[in-house]
Amino acid sequence: MIPDVLDELCNHAIDGDPGRNDKNRGLARLLADIMQNAFAFDALKATIQNDFSYYRRTLSRIAKSQSAEISGYTIPHDVSNQMSLFYAYYNPMVKTVVDSATQFAKDSGNEQAVLDCLSALATGSFNAVKQGRADSPKSERMCVLVLVTCCVLYDWISPQGVSNAQSGIDAKAALDLISERTLVDSTPADKVLRANCRTLR
Repeated sequence: MIPDVLDELCNHAIDGDPGRNDKNRGLARLLADIMQNAFAFDALKATIQNDFSYYRRTLSRIAKSQSAEISGYTIPHDVSNQMSLFYAYYNPMVKTVVDSATQFAKDSGNEQAVLDCLSALATGSFNAVKQGRADSPKSERMCVLVLVTCCVLYDWISPQGVSNAQSGIDAKAALDLISERTLVDSTPADKVLRANCRTLR
């Protein structure tokens, strides 16, 4: 889904501006929603990982159970191992989204077009928040989420990262703007941004 959304935004953006019209804003919102779900999942990772570790410790007892109903609920070892590798990352779901976006940028043969698209979306969201153009708290929160999403993706796709002086996104200004706002589980937006970027600390 990530490649499809980015393809529409980068290669079929109406009027050549990814943030100018309703269709493209809707796609930006979809991209931000995907990333929000990734942030939320990763926020729960510790709890999920603990439960899964407990399951793996009891797996041998479950497998030996005489009850067909109980033993039928076991996860195959190869799947269990893959799940463990997935949870080994600090932010596994965000990494999945980032990997998909990075692969799309490489496959497209025009990483700069993807970076320009993310920059345009980030700039539109930044200005909407800074100039108070969001018509509701919910709308402002979505703009902050789009801004954070674009910064994270830009940071991983660009070889120099989002904090580089040549970056199309002013990361320092973005951090200052969102520092008083929250995203996942009342976590400050700037903390979410720093935690998921490669070069921004």
